Amino acid sequence: MAYAIASGMVASGLVKPANIIASAKTDVKLNTAWKELGTRTTLVNKEVALTSDIIFLCVKPHILPGVLEHDLCGIDDLSKLYVSVAAGVTLEFMAEKLGVGKRIIRTMPNTPCLVRSGVVTFVCNESCSKEDSVLLKQLMDVTGFVAEVEEKQMDALSALAGCSPAWVYMMIEALSDGAVKNGVPRQLSYSLAAKAVEGAAKMVLMTGKHPGQLKDEVTSPNGSTICGVYELEQSGMRGIMMKAVDSATKRNQQLGKQ
Repeated sequence: MAYAIASGMVASGLVKPANIIASAKTDVKLNTAWKELGTRTTLVNKEVALTSDIIFLCVKPHILPGVLEHDLCGIDDLSKLYVSVAAGVTLEFMAEKLGVGKRIIRTMPNTPCLVRSGVVTFVCNESCSKEDSVLLKQLMDVTGFVAEVEEKQMDALSALAGCSPAWVYMMIEALSDGAVKNGVPRQLSYSLAAKAVEGAAKMVLMTGKHPGQLKDEVTSPNGSTICGVYELEQSGMRGIMMKAVDSATKRNQQLGKQ
């Protein structure tokens, strides 16, 4: 996720590679992907924190407490802005670890940020100013759609936008399998399925029409589309998707408590 965010910023020209420094446990990815991106790298997290104005905490939830307690301890500079992408970890928890007055933003970007078609939701703590919110939007706008939300919505939104790309990939793969079963070459079926999903998403975003209305506009009486819709309804597609979001939301809540 750190690489996806940085790549979007660099590709847009908003941030120069030389103004980004990345850290990791090992230099495997630092010497490959990050080196190609042109950023500075280090194996010391604290070096990133001391030399940066904005610090993105792109680690797994169970790793974040250690980073906050050990790598960021003793840094009293209140001018620094901390941006977390750790699922489930609350602003209150991070403030307790970082100290009073620290400016913290909790975000949930998704991996399509890498191709500048991502979704980013965020919420600021009380120490942040309006300018911090504007700055975060400016930085993340280059990676996709950005929305400031309430923290109580974050776990569900993390499931909806953060997890759902994986489910859509599964759907694209399944659609492709169906086409291959009926004689379409594999690579062509992947490309067409992906473009169909992309086009459908753009129709929702650009027309402003309800998804149900758009579905109805495709399903002519006694046509092939309505036959497919019938099969999906018989298989419980809607309930399955709702369960996926609900299950991922509950897991995000568990991660925060852990």
